[in-house]
Amino acid sequence: MRVNKAAAKDWVLQIALALIIFFGFLRPYVVEAFRIPTGSMENTLLIGDHLLVLKAEDGQFIPWSDRMKPPLHSFRGDSLGLLMPATGSVERGEILVFRYPMNPSRDFIKRVVGVAGDTIRVWHDTLYVNNEPLTGYETCFQDRFRANPIDWAWPEVLFTLEGRRMLAANSPEYGRIAADTVHLGGDSMAYVVPGDHVFMMGDNRDHSNDSRIFGPLHLDLVKGEPIVTYWSWAPGHGLPKLDRIGRLVD
Repeated sequence: MRVNKAAAKDWVLQIALALIIFFGFLRPYVVEAFRIPTGSMENTLLIGDHLLVLKAEDGQFIPWSDRMKPPLHSFRGDSLGLLMPATGSVERGEILVFRYPMNPSRDFIKRVVGVAGDTIRVWHDTLYVNNEPLTGYETCFQDRFRANPIDWAWPEVLFTLEGRRMLAANSPEYGRIAADTVHLGGDSMAYVVPGDHVFMMGDNRDHSNDSRIFGPLHLDLVKGEPIVTYWSWAPGHGLPKLDRIGRLVD
């Protein structure tokens, strides 16, 4: 069988052009792939899910601005780099991919449960925002067999011996989180989300390293919002999870 060299060359050029468009423009500025590595977002997102993340809406990072920041500019950002103006606003309930505050070279994914000015409290496995139980997240996973103290009484647990032993040694933000708590009356406490920040939590609240541990997330660390699961692979089984491919993320 003879190979049509012209057709093969055309095919190679099309693939090369697609790669150039994706890695040269789409990936840095518009959309990026992200893989779920842990179970902190179960049952909404599962280990092995591969997502496409829309980056422009929350203010895309300007390449090289972390190394060659112009002396005069009107962009927001810090030593990690400058950001383009956001085309939308972060709202409660959104799932976001962001730079992990304790190590910005790593990416995390969690859900926004509070915005600036909101009061956050977790009591008996129930999340309260502004003194009201937050509902509508039916996919939130509760582990009835391995309950976590931070999902039972937070931020009250910060001021117990167990909380100090569990969090103070592992969270540089422990002191700042404790300082931003307010008394609601009696022994009840809540956390007030500061300006230009959001409060992030995993849907698997008993097994999630989130704002209850690393503190509120500055908006400059937000990378984007996942929009769809384009692929899903069951770790250790070698088979794709076909029922999850093409699902919108919400």
